[in-house]
Amino acid sequence: MSSEEMLYAQGAKIWVPHAELVWESATLEESYRKGAGFLKICTESGRLKEVKLKADGSDLPPLRNPAILVGQNDLTTLSYLHEPGVLHNLRVRFCERQIIYTYCGIILVAINPYAEMPLYGPSIIRAYRGHAMGDLEPHIFALAEEAYTKLERENCNLSIIVSGESGAGKTVSAKYAMRYFAAVGGSESETQVERKVLASSPIMEAFGNAKTTRNDNSSRFGKFTKLLFRNQMGVMYLQGATMHTYLLEKSRVVYQAQGERNYHIFYQLCAARSKYPELVLDHQDKFQFLNMGGAPEIERVSDVEQFNETVQAMTVLGFSIQQIADIVKILAGILHLGNIQVSKKFNEGSEEEDTDSCDIFHNDIHLQITGDLLRVSAEDLRRWLLMRKIESVNEYVLIPNSIEAAQAARDALAKHIYAKLFQYIVGVLNKSLHNGSKQCSFIGVLDIYGFETFEVNSFEQFCINYANEKLQQQFNQHVFKLEQEEYLKEGITWTMIDFYDNQPCIDLIESRLGVLDLLDEECRMPKGSDESWAGKLIGKCSKFPHFEKPRFGSTSFFIKHFSDTVEYDVNGFLEKNRDTVSKELTQVLSESNMSLVKQVMTLEEIDTLGVDPAKSSTLGGRVVISAGRKQVVPSKQHRKTVGSQFQESLASLISTLHATTPHYVRCIKPNDDKVAFKWETAKIIQQLRACGVLETVRISAAGFPSRWLYPDFYMRYQLLVYRSKLDKNDMKLSCRNIVMKWIQDEDKYRFGNTQIFFRAGQVAFLEQVRANLRKKYITIVQSVVRRFIYRRKFLRVQIVINGIQRHARGFLARQRVQKMREARAGLILSKYARGWLCRRRYLRLRHSISGIQTYARGMLARRKFHAMRDHYRAVQIQRFVRGALARRAYQKRRRNIIICQAAIRRFLARRKFKRMKAEAKTISHMENKYMGLENKIISMQQRIDELNRDNSNLKHKTSEISVLKMKLELKKTLEAEFKNVKAACQDKDKLIEALNKQLEAERDEKMQLLEENGHAQEEWLSQKQTWRQENEELRRQIDEIIDMAKNAEVSQRNQEDRMLAEIDNRELNEAYQRAIKDKEVIENENYMLKEELSRLTAGNFSLHGRKASNASSQNEDDVGYASAKNTLDINRPPDLLSKNYSYNDSTSLVVKLRAILEEEKQKHKNLQEQYIKLASRHKPTEDSFRPACRLTGRGP
Repeated sequence: MSSEEMLYAQGAKIWVPHAELVWESATLEESYRKGAGFLKICTESGRLKEVKLKADGSDLPPLRNPAILVGQNDLTTLSYLHEPGVLHNLRVRFCERQIIYTYCGIILVAINPYAEMPLYGPSIIRAYRGHAMGDLEPHIFALAEEAYTKLERENCNLSIIVSGESGAGKTVSAKYAMRYFAAVGGSESETQVERKVLASSPIMEAFGNAKTTRNDNSSRFGKFTKLLFRNQMGVMYLQGATMHTYLLEKSRVVYQAQGERNYHIFYQLCAARSKYPELVLDHQDKFQFLNMGGAPEIERVSDVEQFNETVQAMTVLGFSIQQIADIVKILAGILHLGNIQVSKKFNEGSEEEDTDSCDIFHNDIHLQITGDLLRVSAEDLRRWLLMRKIESVNEYVLIPNSIEAAQAARDALAKHIYAKLFQYIVGVLNKSLHNGSKQCSFIGVLDIYGFETFEVNSFEQFCINYANEKLQQQFNQHVFKLEQEEYLKEGITWTMIDFYDNQPCIDLIESRLGVLDLLDEECRMPKGSDESWAGKLIGKCSKFPHFEKPRFGSTSFFIKHFSDTVEYDVNGFLEKNRDTVSKELTQVLSESNMSLVKQVMTLEEIDTLGVDPAKSSTLGGRVVISAGRKQVVPSKQHRKTVGSQFQESLASLISTLHATTPHYVRCIKPNDDKVAFKWETAKIIQQLRACGVLETVRISAAGFPSRWLYPDFYMRYQLLVYRSKLDKNDMKLSCRNIVMKWIQDEDKYRFGNTQIFFRAGQVAFLEQVRANLRKKYITIVQSVVRRFIYRRKFLRVQIVINGIQRHARGFLARQRVQKMREARAGLILSKYARGWLCRRRYLRLRHSISGIQTYARGMLARRKFHAMRDHYRAVQIQRFVRGALARRAYQKRRRNIIICQAAIRRFLARRKFKRMKAEAKTISHMENKYMGLENKIISMQQRIDELNRDNSNLKHKTSEISVLKMKLELKKTLEAEFKNVKAACQDKDKLIEALNKQLEAERDEKMQLLEENGHAQEEWLSQKQTWRQENEELRRQIDEIIDMAKNAEVSQRNQEDRMLAEIDNRELNEAYQRAIKDKEVIENENYMLKEELSRLTAGNFSLHGRKASNASSQNEDDVGYASAKNTLDINRPPDLLSKNYSYNDSTSLVVKLRAILEEEKQKHKNLQEQYIKLASRHKPTEDSFRPACRLTGRGP
């Protein structure tokens, strides 16, 4: 059975291609047989399918690594090194374990998590200090520690190259590497150089980073930071740093694509505008240079806090307060410059537009503010924005600018000012970071823009991708070409590996008649344009395989870069490459009254890598302009273009990197949505292919990464073999003997001409063997020496011990005899002592028992006595309770009997009353019987009516008197209440005055009693509750008094009514009794008259007089009525007679009483107003007093 048949057995795990996932896991359903044309597999999603194979089996699908190897921290340690294995290992570490760092041979792969990770604190730095790569988990600190250790050991220059796409995290990785170097290379005796190095990061990020569609903090310039170290007693200390920048994206100052921002410093300054009112700034949306992208905010980032951090960092790095103020003025001037409105201009005398010229209003507020901030003439600035000067042989010609030309001149000036300001800030940083002492060695950290491709790619993207091509070539040369050349030079058998070489793409850009050459040539043409340059590109560069022309039009071209094919739009290439700005406008700024503007505008553009910062003429962070000789300003024809300057600086950077030992960090962008730990396989595999990670895996697996020179290997590992196998005259043979003894597999090493090459892990094995042998030999030497020392010490101690033992044995024998004597004597003594103790214990026990019995008997007797006493008391209680219950029942029964008797008596009384009432009604029969008395009764009735009228008048006057009495009593009651309320108000006034004094005292002591505030608050609440209860109690008492007064008044009124009713009833009863008596008298008289009439009739007397039937018509003043009238008048009670005063006297009394009542009301009202004024004057500050004051101040 072949090896393929053994590996591809049924159930084996393999990888198969997938359209979306790139690679998908599958399981073999049948074993592979050599020569089979297909494989039956079951994918991870559960689908069954067949994979076609070639007859020779050369296209078998890759196998999956065992589960124990999944998630390894070094990709080169995987059993099966292929694309799906590497991809799966990275995905497991990133998505499942959330580990962002992984080794790939000499490369550190860093995947951007788009989330805050707790991996960069001081404790992590201390953990990685002193550990080699591989000892701990992969980390940027481990790579930095490897570089720092190599710097200490070999004293050579090193570099860390951080590369990757935009948004992959290059800037953050470079920043943390610098933080590690600053931490491990710092010294307490130094002037905190490491603090200055770390403080430079927020400044450069503020002035050089911006938000793009792919990254919220994208570097828009290249930066190569040299961290300078000096050797002091074998330890490398951080001495300083220098910073070199490349190709600042100036076009971002005046234009941003949708969803992007300008440089961070502008938004930070607008957010902190309240600190600088003299800048006349507004919200960022109000400025033309800041509102183009429509994305003024960054999530979870405060521009105000970032600005404070930037200003603090500038202070740390030596910027003075005046310098910072001038810098923010320049930045604000750039913003106001962008808001200058260029308007149309019309011909004089007509409304026709002049298309060849334009106008800017003299009173443009932003023009005036720009002139004031930059300390330049606003009129000169306006003039040269509207005009341009053309030089001829002997004269100058002024030509007006169109609207587009004026806006272009304005934008070019803004870009020029910002670029010069950026250059000035970098110069001040270098001066502050570099102290001028002799340099020993350095570690360079390269943080440069990553490969970029947008919908519209211009000159900036072209330069950025060109720089990435050069860096990729440098990486290829170091990892691939130099590796193979090293093996060939050493004479080691090596299989050449084909890899992607991007030299043809670089030739397309920088060779003769390449893109840059044709661009510079077109810039030198007087009438050169972007369209003509595009035509030349299509004509001259079509021979290059990495160049493609567009299918339609001629305003773009394609370049096949190592990462992707990019389409570049030619519009603006010439203008950005020329980077021209009006000489007159720069002259206006050079004549500014602000010294910083003058310095910024006179800075020369130099290659920062080619100039030693220690030799540059700077003073206090300022560039010194020498006045000794005239500076030669290059003409347009001899002035270098941006492309050529960038090409030279890039070549200088590559040469610097070649002169150092590089360390590589490959940053991977996992997704375009900036979502934390989101994995997009297609995007990641494209980056792994482009950045060379997969090729590095293949090279590392097939090559020999560890190398030793023969002398170094001999000096370190000579103790691994016997001396007979060593020959100092032939170190190569000696090294061969050492290696062959311990490493049996010849494929694990190779012997070169000057070096020994080992596969991964072999040097670590030899180090372990060497450590074990050293430990073994050291242990043997130590054992012999210790044996000699301890034997001599033993002999000396043995003699001493023998003497001690002899004396000790005698002493022990004597001591044993003495103990025997003492034991016998002790036995006799103990016999007598035990007897005495037993007797004493018996007596004590008997005495105790007797006492216990005594107390127990007494306790039982007392308990019996208490029980008898309680029983007696219970009997007595029951007796009294039964008596009380019997009496209560008797009283209840008695009360019920009384109620029944009362009901019966009431019934009998009612029946008797009805009978008497019926008897009273028989008077009408008497009247019918005695019809002759009609006249007298009528006259009596008339008299009674008159009396009733008089009585009603008297009742009316009596009611008025009662009303007046009632009002008088009410007045007295009100006066009493007023006195009580007034007394209460006085008490409350005193209380309020005392409380006001207390409040004033508390207010004076308030600052000293803050700690006791809680307790005082509780006391105050309780006191306030007490006062509220007192107020409520006072109100309740007042209400009770008022109710009592009302009840008394009502009772008095009822009593008076009852008395009057009794009087009236008594008078009526008396009148009724008198009428009864008169009736009886009249009946008697009638009887007598009837007797007389009968007598007269019998005697035949003739009488001329009235009959009884018509007696009422003769005389109205009858005796019966007169007697009734007299009876009523004579028998009236004396108290009613006293009430019969004249009407005038009653009226005057009522008037006087009313006047007195009104006067008392007015006095009460005045007193109430005075009290309200006094209460408002002494009104307490606490709210709890208000209801109390209102309650005490309320009137009747």
